[in-house]
Amino acid sequence: MSPCEKALTTATASSALPQGAPQLQYYVTELTAPLAWIDVAGQCTDRFAEGTLRNAQSKTVVSLLADKYGQAAPEVTPARLDGVTSMTISASALDAMALAEDRAGFALEVLAAQGQTAGATLELSDMHKAAAQQLVSLADSASQSSKSRIDPRQKVYAIDNLLANPVAIADKASGQNVPTAAAIEMDCARAEIEAVTGTPSKPDTDTSMILAALAAKHAYTAMQIGYPSSDIALFE
Repeated sequence: MSPCEKALTTATASSALPQGAPQLQYYVTELTAPLAWIDVAGQCTDRFAEGTLRNAQSKTVVSLLADKYGQAAPEVTPARLDGVTSMTISASALDAMALAEDRAGFALEVLAAQGQTAGATLELSDMHKAAAQQLVSLADSASQSSKSRIDPRQKVYAIDNLLANPVAIADKASGQNVPTAAAIEMDCARAEIEAVTGTPSKPDTDTSMILAALAAKHAYTAMQIGYPSSDIALFE
């Protein structure tokens, strides 16, 4: 099998136990699924989006089962690119990701100040802004003309709809009303996925896996604060 086929087989096997299998066995096998789906995102050129979102989805399943069995759920870890110094992807793709991070950071900062939005914190806002700075630096390194580059971050964005709906908001992607902070996190994840999948020259495996993990962390955060984790919400 090709590396993609191997990764996909491992990932799908984690959630494909025979009907009637004990739920504890399902939990144990599901523990391997999140990393397996990141492998899919890295190894399979046309499955970056699927691998990224299924990583977050499988983490959510593990979180629910861990609570049932008194185990520690997967942590919501910092969504940054600490230690990453270069990437084999276009500067324009990195710029698009930086813009998504900066926009999410601004929205969360404003909503945190309003104090009505569950999950909107200054810590989460700062994390997005830190990731945006890292992506801009990586884009500068990837660009052939970094001296003449324009910073993609706008710093201030129109968020009238968010301010009008600080608790819950209509999510265009899923067609459902979702917690507002969850919508911000998932919009950021989807924008980053689109930036990677839309670039003409595909990144190498390591770059794909790093960027998939970044976007997946946003998606998992969204699910932890109320975004639906069903296939219909994520993939339809």
